[in-house]
Amino acid sequence: MHMAAPATLELVLTEKWDADSVVFCKYMDGKALRISNCVISSAFAGGEEVTSLSFQVQETGDTYYLVGGKNGDGAEAGGTGTNGQASETDTAGSNSSVAGTDGSSSEDTTDGGSQEEGQEGTVHTCTISIECSTILDNWDDLKQSKAEFVPTNGWILYPSEVEFTEGETVFDILKRVCKETDIHISSRYTPMYGSYYIEGLNQLYEFDCGQDSGWMYRVNGWYPNYGCSSYEVSDGDKIEWRYTCDLGVDVGGGSY
Repeated sequence: MHMAAPATLELVLTEKWDADSVVFCKYMDGKALRISNCVISSAFAGGEEVTSLSFQVQETGDTYYLVGGKNGDGAEAGGTGTNGQASETDTAGSNSSVAGTDGSSSEDTTDGGSQEEGQEGTVHTCTISIECSTILDNWDDLKQSKAEFVPTNGWILYPSEVEFTEGETVFDILKRVCKETDIHISSRYTPMYGSYYIEGLNQLYEFDCGQDSGWMYRVNGWYPNYGCSSYEVSDGDKIEWRYTCDLGVDVGGGSY
């Protein structure tokens, strides 16, 4: 049965799904019929990285599947088979990480070519911090439901020295540190720029404190004009994640 208008659902998996493309489909006459593409994003739950899939549902009444694969390898169906009603149940209570996404057919969850944790190589160190002190100066603009996630002094993660191996990016280090410290993180791959975009940290998302708010990163006092998964970290780098309420002006970064 076709719906009067499509609905966007989010399915949060219990583990990380190793796929860089996922489609929502059903089988007809022994063949998979694609209904819509899925938007892939990452989050951490209970200290573990998990995959979140957002997709549009235009009909009900059949058995539907989410089929994932890697570009160039062909889709693999080793994942989540479900019907429309089960999908709606599983997605209840999901976060806002898919709000405003464009349903692009080229979403990706690869790590941008970075090295796996534990890979042999020379160990380097850098410092990383996460803070949102600008929210304290714009409290009236903050969504009331997000007040509990703002520390009284603005520090989510004090400057911390961490080890990394050559080739790792700002995104790799942020993702690992958030996992180790159980800080929530939500990211989305942007095919147009070939990089990951940080939507939320510690349950604080873009637009949570006004229409010009969101996360920016700075390395050694400079705000790069490209995604964090494209910035390879060097020994001794100082990485700062800062929440802006004024398109970067209030953190000395211009426009983000």
